[in-house]
Amino acid sequence: MSLQYKIDQIRATIESEIQLPALPAVAMEVVDLIDNPRTSASKLGKVISTDQALTAKVLRIANSPFYGFPRRIATIDFAIIVLGFDAVKEVVISLSLMSALQRRSDEHFDTNKFWDHSITCGVAARRLARDLGYRVSGEAFVGGLLHDIGMPIFHRYFNKDFREVIRLQREEAIPFYDAEKAVIGVTHQEIGGWLAERWNLPPQLTDVIINHHRPNQADVNKELVALIHLSDVMCQKMNLGTSMFDYGVEFDVNALQTLRFHDASYVDTLVEKYKSIFEEDLEKTHNFSD
Repeated sequence: MSLQYKIDQIRATIESEIQLPALPAVAMEVVDLIDNPRTSASKLGKVISTDQALTAKVLRIANSPFYGFPRRIATIDFAIIVLGFDAVKEVVISLSLMSALQRRSDEHFDTNKFWDHSITCGVAARRLARDLGYRVSGEAFVGGLLHDIGMPIFHRYFNKDFREVIRLQREEAIPFYDAEKAVIGVTHQEIGGWLAERWNLPPQLTDVIINHHRPNQADVNKELVALIHLSDVMCQKMNLGTSMFDYGVEFDVNALQTLRFHDASYVDTLVEKYKSIFEEDLEKTHNFSD
């Protein structure tokens, strides 16, 4: 079987045959409403309130130390006003996708470590976006959280190939994405991208998922993709939320110009500067990750 045939098979399976978990209708409606400039907090609150579980989670997150508001937020309308539409959008998308992609761990895939890495990357990306002056902080957390969503799909629906990738990676001591290319011809980036397209996620998030290891190939928002790439590499260097899938991940110097860095050594400077900051931010996300 040629690699191209295998690639075509995997894509066709993801696009048509696999019964992927659907995003809740409420989540999709929330995204549509937030993208409409005429939407009011009251109207958005009414939609979220139709899902009691989602409402409770949004309120719990709004009251977490991560946002640090001095008074208790008791109603969904107030949570929307205080958090802002962008934050509500990222919370709803994140919660919905994490719920849809949950799966038990096995000897080849540790679900807790996977989400730990995803949340860590999201927290790091949000902080970097704010501190470095990028106007993508609202999407940075979601981009960091979702950048590897192709991984659980690969593990769940193409498990034989997944196990072969792990075997090759361990024996050859090569990056996971190089082992993926050798075994199936594509990586978890493409698999995640096909999933994102099927779920009709925003183009900028799909761009992050497809290109987070090759930010120079981004075609929707190079700035956001480069930021997620930087966050991913920094978390790996700091050993925060990392896993076997991060082995061999290196910073792509092609992202230097997009990030307005003079040279790649500045990444090590950021690692030294931000390690304690990221750790502090992560402590504030316990309510979210739980």
